[in-house]
Amino acid sequence: MNFIEFREKYIDKFQDLYFIFEPDVGYIVWRFGTGENVELLHIRAFTTGKGDGPRLIKMMLEKLKENPPYFSVFGFLLDENIPMKKVYNKMGFNLVEGLVGPYKHGKSCLMWQDYKVLCEKNGI
Repeated sequence: MNFIEFREKYIDKFQDLYFIFEPDVGYIVWRFGTGENVELLHIRAFTTGKGDGPRLIKMMLEKLKENPPYFSVFGFLLDENIPMKKVYNKMGFNLVEGLVGPYKHGKSCLMWQDYKVLCEKNGI
């Protein structure tokens, strides 16, 4: 392996952040991780209860179709964020609750699911 191959495989593809920003809806930010995984970093719907969180996640899943393959989509949220845990659960994510460590203040919840399963469950 030469330096260029090393950079392409282990450095370059992990440095970029990808996002969708919809002024009337909200935003979602993700990056590519090792093992062909996608890490959801930030999601924010500007208004609650209108389905904008799921809409943003579906938009991200659609965008990911442009550059496959992916194995899974995962992320962390505070364990106390009950509304978002319900959203992720309804969309087909698995939830592992009560984790200590990922967040400085409070326990966290890992959410994850196979990319293909998420697409199927959400009509993508």
